Amino acid sequence: MPDKSFEPNPTHLLNALVYDDEIKWVTQTTAILVVHGIGNQLPLETIDQLGRGLIKAYKKKFGDDIILSHHLATKDDGQEGFWMDNVLRISKKDNAFFIDIYEYYWAHYTEDKASWGELNTWLHGVVNGAKSFYKRNATIGQHYKDSSPFFDSKTGKFNATNYRFFISAASKLILTINLIYRGLLWVVSRIPFFGRLAESMMKSYSEGIIKKFTNVVGDVVVYNVVDPKSKFYDTRRKILDGAVKALQFLIERLKVESPSVPPNDQTQYYPSVIVAGHSLGSQVAYDAINRLNLLINQQKIKNYDADGNCLLQSRNGKKIKDQLTGFITFGSPLDKIIFFLRENVPDNEYVRQQFLAHFHGFKQRDLNFTNNSNTNKDFVQINHSLTRHLEKITWRNYFDNTDYVSGGLDYYEHLTNIDCQFKAGKFGFTHSYYWESDNFYKDVIMHFLK
Repeated sequence: MPDKSFEPNPTHLLNALVYDDEIKWVTQTTAILVVHGIGNQLPLETIDQLGRGLIKAYKKKFGDDIILSHHLATKDDGQEGFWMDNVLRISKKDNAFFIDIYEYYWAHYTEDKASWGELNTWLHGVVNGAKSFYKRNATIGQHYKDSSPFFDSKTGKFNATNYRFFISAASKLILTINLIYRGLLWVVSRIPFFGRLAESMMKSYSEGIIKKFTNVVGDVVVYNVVDPKSKFYDTRRKILDGAVKALQFLIERLKVESPSVPPNDQTQYYPSVIVAGHSLGSQVAYDAINRLNLLINQQKIKNYDADGNCLLQSRNGKKIKDQLTGFITFGSPLDKIIFFLRENVPDNEYVRQQFLAHFHGFKQRDLNFTNNSNTNKDFVQINHSLTRHLEKITWRNYFDNTDYVSGGLDYYEHLTNIDCQFKAGKFGFTHSYYWESDNFYKDVIMHFLK
């Protein structure tokens, strides 16, 4: 039975939270790592979008005192060379503290990796596993009162019929569109004189659209493989490894890097680091933070011990949570990804199940209700030494009811959901509206850039 003590994460209305007079300048130098989502993204596009929004909010408050500058960060490429990272710096006249915005760009990893046919095969695989899927996940939905159309809004009971119909229809949609497309090409090609030319033009145009569509959906497919034998698994690892390195660079960067200065006497370049993820980028960002916690436990982060204590004299008594100060998700599908795409382990495999729960622990609630000492007579608790060092960092999740990708997050704890209440009409789709929302940036400044 669901735990009666469970309470969903708090949800607030964005427009009721924002006040212009509460915008203040940062009291410590801060880095923001922004991770883009699905789509045909271009390099520097995400820095531009996030940067313009913050600049507008700060300029309204501080006017010409706001100064913008383009900087380069030199990074080790892992092959005894280096490469340059572009950084947008926002500073304020007569103030020593500034904000540096970095972008983690990963779209090139997934480009053209998944074909139209592979997307259809992937969806069919989801349908084929539907029976065991909804049986294992029904308890999760009831426990957290999932608000998706696959659950009864009053009882929280999982509706298997809706689920199977939706996924099956989605898988057949690709096949149907493909058949209609081929049929149209055949008809057009039969037009006298102009048929072949028209067919060629249609094919060129439609292939461009199909390529964009498969690349968008392919991002989800490629990044969410859990089988190491999959052709996409190596690509997923490259995406995540790159995100971890980008975050690790900001955490480990020192203000003075000189052989004459003992390491413990140096100071952090960024006393405050914030991670922001849009759309699928919120999953990449989440995984990177989770991996950072594992690295801390293994004492693989410079200037920190395995207990998350900073070893620098200038940060005596400070912990990793005092440097990684915030996590921003907007347009995030993290709840949907947990429900639909998380790795499902049979109840009897309690060792593997607990290992995965320990490994993917960042702010995640207990999702293994059906496999515990009360329901599985063979269950044996496995102790572990992994500490969750980042559980109390501030996490605000921005969503909108007409952004069908996103939603409030309740499968994680210690976070606040923010309903953005975008005005887009009954059939609007607001997945990209965050980038242009003044109140979104004001709220980010008020709660993260302090």
